[in-house]
Formats: sequence, structure tokens, C-alpha cells
Amino acid sequence: MKYLKYFETLNNGYTMYSGISLSKWEEIWKDKDLKNKLTNVTSDIEFAYDYSYDFKTGNYDDVVVEISNIPTEAFVAYREDEYSDDDDFISIDNMNNNEKVYYINNYSLFIVNLFPYKDIIQTKLLKR
Repeated sequence: MKYLKYFETLNNGYTMYSGISLSKWEEIWKDKDLKNKLTNVTSDIEFAYDYSYDFKTGNYDDVVVEISNIPTEAFVAYREDEYSDDDDFISIDNMNNNEKVYYINNYSLFIVNLFPYKDIIQTKLLKR
């Protein structure tokens, strides 16, 4: 599994998931109408589905956005699997690519800056 992620990095970037609502899919992700802000992503699709809550309707939409072709340079922080607060991210922004690959291959929760790469990433809506 770890080798596969590293292989993906060398060729077409990483594939990660972000929990969204259907309205956010239409508003932001469908056409990659990204703003210059950071995004939470995970390699754990089931974890992402848990964040598909629509605050307007009060329902879970059971959808995620699959974001593929994410370059290593887009990753700015990771979070250990055992965390106590949503702000428990550790910066990897100033690390070289080899160091970043290590953290990407060994953890599942990240913050990425996709805005500079919005022309190369690919997005797809996945339903549970």
C-alpha cells in the first residue's frame, strides 16, 4: 500500500477525498471554483463520508469529492490519527518532497493548498 502511494506520487499525484454536501459540490467542486484557501482531505474515504453533512438541510448527503492528481507540493500539514482537537495539524510545508512523501504515505489526514494546482487536479463526485 505504501509503495502504491509513492508510485502514484511519481506519476500522477495523489488521490484524496473530502467530505462535502451536494450543494458544495455544485457551488465549488464540480467546476473547481476554488478560492485561495486551504482544504482538509483524507486518504480514508469512509472518514470523508462522515463529513458529508449539509448544514442547510440538516442531513447527511453521503457523498464525497474525489480529488486526484494532487501534487506533493500541495500538502502543507498532516494530522496524527490520534488527535484531540481539529487544530492538531503539524506543518510539512517547508519540508522537501522526500520528507513530505514519508508523511503522506504514513498518515491519512491532511491540509492541502489546491488553489495553485486547480488546473491540474481532477474532481469527481462519489456517492455511497
